[in-house]
Parts: sequence; C-alpha cells; structure tokens
Amino acid sequence: MNDSAQRGVRIDKWLWAARLYKTRSLAQTAVGGGKVRLNDERVKVAKEVKVGDTLVIRIAEYEWTVV
Repeated sequence: MNDSAQRGVRIDKWLWAARLYKTRSLAQTAVGGGKVRLNDERVKVAKEVKVGDTLVIRIAEYEWTVV
C-alpha cells in the first residue's frame, strides 16, 4: 500500500463530507467544543480520521457512533 492510502482526512472535512454538519465551519465548532470524540478522545480540528477509527458525534439530544 502506498502512503496516500494510509493517510486520513481531516475530521472537520470528513464530518462535512458525510453531511453530518451543513458547513465545515459548523463541524470545526463542534469538534472544538468537544461534541465529537475520536477513538474515545477529544481531538483538535486538524486530526486525521483513518479507516477503522470510531467517532462519537453528539448533535442536540442525539448521539451517533460511526466506525
């Protein structure tokens, strides 16, 4: 496998591309506010999401777990 297959995508871009947030700005705010956890840890906006990672996303009273 090459390096590009191993690299992930920024968490804010992934959340926006998956349409969990309407804009990247809203996704960035949610990550910064602790509404999104990656592998059970609070992360910064630039953290990369890779295949096999677990995301827990809280929007209002709903909570989703995405692998």
